Amino acid sequence: MRNIKKILIEQKTGKKFYIKDLDEDFHTPFGTIKNDKFKKNEVKTDKNKIFNVINPTFPDLWETLERGPQIMLQKDIGFVIAKTGINKNSKIVDAGGGSGSLCLSLANLCKEITVYEINPEHYDVIAKNVKMFGVSNLNLKQENIYQGINESDLDLITLDLPEPWQVIEHAETSLKQGAHLVVYLPNLNQAKMFIECTKRSRIKVTEIIELIERKWKIEDKIMRPEFQMLGHTGFLIFCRKF
Repeated sequence: MRNIKKILIEQKTGKKFYIKDLDEDFHTPFGTIKNDKFKKNEVKTDKNKIFNVINPTFPDLWETLERGPQIMLQKDIGFVIAKTGINKNSKIVDAGGGSGSLCLSLANLCKEITVYEINPEHYDVIAKNVKMFGVSNLNLKQENIYQGINESDLDLITLDLPEPWQVIEHAETSLKQGAHLVVYLPNLNQAKMFIECTKRSRIKVTEIIELIERKWKIEDKIMRPEFQMLGHTGFLIFCRKF
């Protein structure tokens, strides 16, 4: 979190602004804030607009991720964390890192995580985001996980890959007994292929889940769901090694 020092939130609109340099005045459409005010919890611009000043947390930085490929969203990431129970002692491998949305979220909680990303463009995007977050427990490798996993005694493997069934044999070797494998896939044909391939392994499918997110509007006398809903993003296939 080293690049973003403070976050300004305009009270009426909720609009966020990210401050990287505390030594300079900050200019917004709502007016300018003098740099000597950043230590306060609440400040006014020269146009009398009020801002709250907060220190950045992980979800704030997640919103600023440099994007490359489609990222895994928070509704799916949160469920992976909840269902696998990862913690400060967990050792993880993630493959198909994309923009780093999932692996950075896991790194925020676990002991160490190794990320396999073979695509050079995606690798560069993850590397930039890792630097922005100031993460020290993430090891990024430009290697093909289909060819093998060097890490062992793993608590969790996460895969966001076109052909995750190619990793099943490697996962059997690298995962602890009872540890988790989670696969994220966009379509049912891939999901069906992966599930069929696990039947010949020690990796057993426990759940197949699709999460739908619907926000609500509650304001004055209005109480209704929002008109737009976040629907299908991918299928989560939860497995364990037995």
